[in-house]
Amino acid sequence: MTVDLQRRRLLKALTITASALPFASLWPVAAANAGEAERLRRFPQSVASGDPRPDAVMLWTRAPAGNGEAVVLRLQVALDAGFEELLAERELRAEAVSDHCVRVRLRGLAPGTHYHYRFLCETGQGWIASPHGRTRTAPAADSSEPVSFAVLSCQDYGGRWYNSLLPLLDGTLLDGMLPEGMPAPPRPDFILHLGDFIYESVGDPSFQTLGDERRIALDDTAGAIVRGGSHGYLAACSLDNYRQIHRTVRTDPVLQQLLASTPLVAIWDDHEFSDDCWQDRGTYSDGLDDERAGARRVNAEQAYFEYMPVDIDVGPEDAAGQQSVDTARLFPHTRMWRELRFGRNLQLLLVDYRSHRPDHLIPEDAFPGALAYDEPALRRLLPRIGGNFDDLGAQLLPYVDAGHPQWPRWRKALRRALLKAYRDEGLDPAASRRRVAAIIDAPIAVVALNGILQRYNAAVPGFMEVPLAEVDESLPRGLPWIALGKTALFKDIGSRYFVVKDSYDLLAALRAAEGQASALGDAQTAWLAERIAASDARWKLVASSVSMTSMVLDLTRPELQAPELYRRRFYLNVDQWDGFPVERRRLVDEVFEPAGGVVVLSGDIHAGFATQLAARTIEFTVPAVSSQTLNAIMAGSVESDPDAGSAEAGRRLVAALDALLPLGNEAIRYAQTVRHGHGLVTVADDGLRAGFFELPPDLCATCLYPQPREALAQGRWVRFEVDSRTRRLRRV
Repeated sequence: MTVDLQRRRLLKALTITASALPFASLWPVAAANAGEAERLRRFPQSVASGDPRPDAVMLWTRAPAGNGEAVVLRLQVALDAGFEELLAERELRAEAVSDHCVRVRLRGLAPGTHYHYRFLCETGQGWIASPHGRTRTAPAADSSEPVSFAVLSCQDYGGRWYNSLLPLLDGTLLDGMLPEGMPAPPRPDFILHLGDFIYESVGDPSFQTLGDERRIALDDTAGAIVRGGSHGYLAACSLDNYRQIHRTVRTDPVLQQLLASTPLVAIWDDHEFSDDCWQDRGTYSDGLDDERAGARRVNAEQAYFEYMPVDIDVGPEDAAGQQSVDTARLFPHTRMWRELRFGRNLQLLLVDYRSHRPDHLIPEDAFPGALAYDEPALRRLLPRIGGNFDDLGAQLLPYVDAGHPQWPRWRKALRRALLKAYRDEGLDPAASRRRVAAIIDAPIAVVALNGILQRYNAAVPGFMEVPLAEVDESLPRGLPWIALGKTALFKDIGSRYFVVKDSYDLLAALRAAEGQASALGDAQTAWLAERIAASDARWKLVASSVSMTSMVLDLTRPELQAPELYRRRFYLNVDQWDGFPVERRRLVDEVFEPAGGVVVLSGDIHAGFATQLAARTIEFTVPAVSSQTLNAIMAGSVESDPDAGSAEAGRRLVAALDALLPLGNEAIRYAQTVRHGHGLVTVADDGLRAGFFELPPDLCATCLYPQPREALAQGRWVRFEVDSRTRRLRRV
């Protein structure tokens, strides 16, 4: 397409006000004379573009005003960096009601084309231009050109630097830094961000670094959530909280350069709202409090869409293409899942795992001795999943109920012990009584009952002691929460993390037989299946914020010398797709495989994996840009274990983690849990190439932006190929 034809097409599609016509002759001198510091003072979060399509793209900036008034802006679009081939101009307004953020859709563009853009604001000294922006539309539907993109996840800002992004800024940085014979990776056509773009908590000592550098101190402390007690740290709750975190993260100069030069495609995970969230529920208190917070969820979404150039319908659009965010269209109405197409080679389907999923299968506040299923329920349901009650053996535990002859003696002791336990957890007397009333006459696993009675007997005079329950073949057997690893009243261990695999698989199968809600929701699941089945793209890629790779730790291995109680196989994290094994298997077997295979791209777990999920379905899970690595998180948890024996076994587990994970799941072809990094993917007619750039974890604590070669020299590249015919994964 010629420049003249392209200009005519753009000008026909774009609205140009009469006042804009003489404007082009006014801007050059003042804009050219403005220094970078002045540009960033006027546009402190720089510029960005997002969701490129063959004929459209979303542009973004923020232009605050000290007096809080609206700022009149001009948007210029050109084919050249000097803005001599000016294609169009628009007049826009940065309003205080949107925190002075501007989202504007450009339509009528040419496919596979680079565009230059900038925003200008008028000052007493003339027009000041924003930092220079460059974007690229997706190739035409019939294009066979290769498409390359970077894949990012988990970029915690607190005390951490985005050094792992440095290779994406300028290909010349890589000169002399690659192993001999390895070609330089292509410059990405877009950036795919899989979530945790921000972290809603600030100063959380369990995983965030505390210090003066890279510190976010929330201004609206009254609107924030206080965590960790009266002298704890804060988590965002108010709109101002979320906006401030977005504002601060977007001041990072490396992130600014990346987003100004390359369009962004983003989905969210949990930390854009609340850690390990589901729908509008947080999980900070592990069930101790009701954390349903619809207003907080809307605040998080409003700030997200104000600051992220995500092109979905979240509000009205004016004649200039400027879109505002209407809170009435946000949770529970938000439809974040969407499709982007890049030529004939790449179909990208982005799914939303957080907004529609049900609660975690094991409640964080479940009483460990309570039953998920008693014996009559198991005998009724097991045939529906092809199971047999008598074959389950050790997965089921004996229990007693109010019909047991010793129950009257146990009941009083049990009630006293449980009331004290709940009060010790911080519940008031009334709440403690309500909890205990729901437990006291219900069936209880013998192992949990005896544990409580032993502690009770140790605390009372001898004449008040009560006998323990005896186990014999006459007792019924069921599936209590303690059999899944739940040992504390309010805890994520045994609920979201570190659960017994075989028992959890049984629980998940039973819930599925009863019609458990979908992790993606029925509408999104149907959309995903329909789009994959109908696609003629050579490569179908699914962007999931959380990993589908099953992460199993086999603690029966003798080299770990685990305590007897822990010698089982555990799921590491059921907040991700391991929490929905039946639905995951159905997606892979009934949706992904029949379509000729899918490549899943995921993040969240702060580690890198390459996995052959099925015969023709592959997953790449990218490491964290800067967030604390999985290995470091687990090491910190181990060191807090008060039991010396289990802590020592935990240290052995952490040291061997990279080797253990592939042993627990033979589909894993590559695993690393100790480094930061990003992914890079190229799709073409002849195959798919992917790789990880990885940095040692200590490098994120130091700013290496002025010395990028120092960071690159300590990095490493791991490369993979996927054959277009066999769809088999191979490490290069």
